[in-house]
Amino acid sequence: MKATGAIFEEPPVHSDRGDRFTNDICSKNSENNYTIDGREISFPVVVSEASMLMNGFLVNAKAAQAMLVGTGFRVVEIFPGKAILQLLAVDYKENDLGNYNEGAIIFPVLTPGEKKPFPFFGALKRMGNGTIGNFVYRMPVDQEFTTHAGRFIWGFPKWVSRVDIEFGASVARGTFIDEDELVYSIAAKTGGNGAPNEQRAASLAIRDGRAWKTYGTNSSSGLTFSLGGETPEIGDSHPLAKELRTLGLPKKPIFTVSVKSSRMSFGKPESNDIGASFLT
Repeated sequence: MKATGAIFEEPPVHSDRGDRFTNDICSKNSENNYTIDGREISFPVVVSEASMLMNGFLVNAKAAQAMLVGTGFRVVEIFPGKAILQLLAVDYKENDLGNYNEGAIIFPVLTPGEKKPFPFFGALKRMGNGTIGNFVYRMPVDQEFTTHAGRFIWGFPKWVSRVDIEFGASVARGTFIDEDELVYSIAAKTGGNGAPNEQRAASLAIRDGRAWKTYGTNSSSGLTFSLGGETPEIGDSHPLAKELRTLGLPKKPIFTVSVKSSRMSFGKPESNDIGASFLT
């Protein structure tokens, strides 16, 4: 999918059954139950086993905010004029939605009505305690079912693409390739034994003219946190790669994270008009 911008026309999923539109094959049965392509999904949606890596970058806040036009969200400025961009790769091994790989382009943001944190320490504190939401700008996956589920239930901007992940003894690598063009390839050190307390955070998305907010929990072991890191490889021709380049990439991340084993749980979303305050 080569569309850019936070507000875009969602493409159909191409399959051996033809082009399939998510809203045509999914339905909401109740507040806690959905039918996704003929299969029932109920809350909580549980991920029993996953591995992930992430790179965090300082980027120009005005350039990042320009990518969020129309969302009602504001990037968090950890320093004046500087926002955070996160590039992720996740290997979901045991999951209610299937076994698949996922990438993500994410910005920590403020929702309508939220107060700005004090620069640096205030922003870090709120990011650490999960009181700042993460806007999911793009979320490529390599399977069809999770595409429809992620879109219809939580509003995530998913589509079927290629995400390759290697998790080794000393380094993990994640590569996102779309329509045979590189978007990004990231790396993070592995081998740590961190086991933080369960964390709770909100994911934010825009779909069908509405804003979506979903809380998830995450329990991890084998966490490795490193300052700095390997410069990622960023594509030259794909529109999403070009957007990353407008943010100043490729450059070294300010930090990297890898998690050998993670258990996650996702609840029901809150959906509002764009620009309205969330209740939670």
